[in-house]
Amino acid sequence: MKNVVLLTVDCLRADHMSCYGYKRETTPFIDRLAKKSLFFKNAFSNGPNTRHSVPSFLSSTYPLLFLQEINGGKFHIGRRSVAEILKNNGYATAAVHSNPYISKFYGYDRGFDYFNDFLLGQVEDEIKESRLKKIFREVVKGLKAITLHKLPHEDGKRINYEGLRWLENVDEPFFLWLHYMDVHMPYVPPNQFLEEIGVKKYSHIKKVWMGKKIDDIKMRDKIKDEEIMDYINLYDGCVRYTDNLLKEIVSKIEKRYPDTIFIITADHGEEFREHGDLSHLEKLYDELLHIPLLFYGKGIDDRIIEKPVSLISLVPTILHLLGINDNRWLQGKNVFESEEFIIAEAWREKPITAYRDLEWKFIISGSERELYNITEDGQEKFNLYDSKDGKVKEKISLFEKIIRRHITNLDKERNARNTYLQKEKVRRFVRKMRS
Repeated sequence: MKNVVLLTVDCLRADHMSCYGYKRETTPFIDRLAKKSLFFKNAFSNGPNTRHSVPSFLSSTYPLLFLQEINGGKFHIGRRSVAEILKNNGYATAAVHSNPYISKFYGYDRGFDYFNDFLLGQVEDEIKESRLKKIFREVVKGLKAITLHKLPHEDGKRINYEGLRWLENVDEPFFLWLHYMDVHMPYVPPNQFLEEIGVKKYSHIKKVWMGKKIDDIKMRDKIKDEEIMDYINLYDGCVRYTDNLLKEIVSKIEKRYPDTIFIITADHGEEFREHGDLSHLEKLYDELLHIPLLFYGKGIDDRIIEKPVSLISLVPTILHLLGINDNRWLQGKNVFESEEFIIAEAWREKPITAYRDLEWKFIISGSERELYNITEDGQEKFNLYDSKDGKVKEKISLFEKIIRRHITNLDKERNARNTYLQKEKVRRFVRKMRS
């Protein structure tokens, strides 16, 4: 059976990649790989940040299937991850990353034989620590950033190293998930990669200070509009750096394990004040949802797919390519059978749901409605919801019907899974009492 290597990049928006038409050559390796891959021009995350997106794409379930995850963060037992499925089908499984929101503490190690999040109890400690300790921790973090060039996350070189080290003692077939944080704020790329995309170099102190401002929620809002281009420069440098990391890992694994499928994607994008904010808050605009997606490897067709697909199709597509017929508890279909539209979700005091096809974006949040013609207004600036045009009103009626149906089906699925889990709990209790 084929091996699977899933490479996900935190905060990587598609429109800042040269293979998606960006003005800077930020992704020369991925550009070349895309020409030999099943390459999706219109791929979307089903949620705008890690807490919404990762549980969704790991299990082919919608972000708001289990609402208790929004506050608690625990990876719900009602989601069946790709690692669990592949492990049950004879795969060795491993994950390496340094994002605390998808750490072992939150249950994301489920199904993995080896799971390295580098945190060693750090999440638990930070939840319990006092305000004084938090201040001290931030001071120490700042000093490490300046003197030791230490970032809040692990450098992608370390991610590659640990992933390759695991492979040294594992039998095929295997599933390896590597998640990179190098494109995530605070954006501190090596100057070499700024030079490679033709932008000015920044001193390390300058990069650390800018990173501190954007990484701090209170300081972030005070960043001036004229500073945004500097942040974009650093972000683009991080993209170029990560492209180099992906080149390293793909070339080394492909050479040793030629029968491997590689998947490159992102959990979500990043906003640079297109809709008023920096970072990746609970919004459903394309700067946060439009992400890269490609499948590369022996036996994978090299063609470009224009139709919209979402990451809820990721797990079903992996299983389809491996010939594994185990779709129990998956809400998505593989990319070859999926709908011609996608649904994205987020929770911001109330649910937000978006419909997106090649031409239209429709967003519902409580009583609020937004409609954008993407072909004419790619920046999603002109809300057409109050248009008097009869054809537009017909579109709105159709999109509202699709979203209502999605919400109804999601509620039914939620209830069915909760009922099943409750019955399983009772069965386990009875078996325990009898033993």
